[in-house]
Amino acid sequence: MIYNSHIHTFKDCDIPRAFLPLGLVRVLSTKPGFKVISRLLNNANPFSDNDALDRYVNFVETGRLSTQEDIFKQCQKFYPKNSKFGVLALDMAYMGAGKVPRPYVDQLKELADLRQKYPVVIPFVHIDPRRQGYLDILKQCVEEWGFRGVKVYPPLGYFPYDERMYPVYAYCQTHGLPVITHCSPFNPVHFKGKKKELKKLLELSRDKIDTRGMSRKVMCSQFTHPLNWEHVMADFPELKISLGHFGSFYYWKEFLENPDGPDNWFLIIKAMLEKYPNLYTDISFTLNDQQYFSLLKVLLQDPAIRSKVLFGSDYYMVETEATERRFSIDLRAYLGESDFMAIARHNPEKFFLTKI
Repeated sequence: MIYNSHIHTFKDCDIPRAFLPLGLVRVLSTKPGFKVISRLLNNANPFSDNDALDRYVNFVETGRLSTQEDIFKQCQKFYPKNSKFGVLALDMAYMGAGKVPRPYVDQLKELADLRQKYPVVIPFVHIDPRRQGYLDILKQCVEEWGFRGVKVYPPLGYFPYDERMYPVYAYCQTHGLPVITHCSPFNPVHFKGKKKELKKLLELSRDKIDTRGMSRKVMCSQFTHPLNWEHVMADFPELKISLGHFGSFYYWKEFLENPDGPDNWFLIIKAMLEKYPNLYTDISFTLNDQQYFSLLKVLLQDPAIRSKVLFGSDYYMVETEATERRFSIDLRAYLGESDFMAIARHNPEKFFLTKI
């Protein structure tokens, strides 16, 4: 048995209408619109059938599948029988990108039904502290629907140490529920409201942030800096947390080119893993590029790091960069069984273990 600790099955109706420019989300949600736009994207580079535009079409096409079960089965088929999957919900209603077509609770209920049909699914409820009744949603998901963890996504516009999140962490720590958080910069899924509002949200930081000259993506990355989580771990030392994406391929690349570079999230997370006993990270999306396989192999020879890394693919996000089959099989072949099983079986077994 192996674990893919980080995948998504949310649908296109869970994405805000203004997430893409020019009303493309609304257009792509219709069958005629998808047919026309996808043909344009696929034909944009007539000399390639595997460029970024083609992969974006694959991503959109996955989100348009009828149910979360259909999306899950598309991922499951690439893994050995009885593999388990951490499936992370995503609440995008408060990112300032317009209305989300279906209520968030419907996404969660559908994921709960998926868990009932497929016990290998380990569902995580995404908690945004701006949603009314979020604590009641958390308790219903865990106590009635079988959810086994919490997803946190700071670049949508809040800091991990937001005091509204503390009851969530206290609940998770009491019940041994793990927390998986997004922890990479420059992500396209970030707060898209007015810049004036974004600056006001950043003023809630415990450290002064000079936003002059910052792009929106860089500004939103301030919410999800790994050091923000030190405040949470100081107050909840028994809380299991995984910093998703291990800082991103951006900082892995920067480390290889400039090992002494300042404020490198890869190095910061590496040091934090050695410092905090209940802190983990996953390699989802970041390791879709094979040039980083060798660095991961070297990292896993360090006992302090080896026990803290989780295998994850970020399906179906990774479809924009690489295929699920290549990611899962090529990485396993490169690492060898001992190293791969450490991150895909032994470490996730500890991380996903709860008191419920």
